[in-house]
Amino acid sequence: MKDKSKALLILLVIIAISFPVKAQDYSEQAKIYFSKYIDNNAFFNLSTNSLPSLDDCKLVFKGKNAYTFFGYIEDLKNSLKKKQKKNLENYADIKIESLTTAEIERGKGTGGMKSIIDKLQPKVTFYSINMLRVKGDDYGVAYNYWVKIDNRWVFFPKPWIPFS
Repeated sequence: MKDKSKALLILLVIIAISFPVKAQDYSEQAKIYFSKYIDNNAFFNLSTNSLPSLDDCKLVFKGKNAYTFFGYIEDLKNSLKKKQKKNLENYADIKIESLTTAEIERGKGTGGMKSIIDKLQPKVTFYSINMLRVKGDDYGVAYNYWVKIDNRWVFFPKPWIPFS
């Protein structure tokens, strides 16, 4: 009986390795959702109202790192209340770029994200929302990074900052 259990366990491990789990890509959904906020005042309000809870941080960061990042967010919330922006410029278009933790492990992404790879949960997909001044531009004002959690878009601004 134990041999059959071991054989089944080995078979399950082989199947799991053969079919790697890929983080879900919500790039198209992100484009549709964030395009509603092309007005920068609306996007600023969305960003400030979409900051993560401690539970959200635990889904993105490992162990005590979730608390470190959440402390940074609490400080950020207090400073944003004092700096409410008004009359920001509007943008012509939006560009979405995704980045998974697996891609970061393979060397893709910014130095900031590479520096915290050991602090991130596996299988997280981050989205950079680039607000473009001219339709079709390659670059714009980047809001790094958003994560889709339970059908909500949650903003994790520059997640490497509290760890540097």
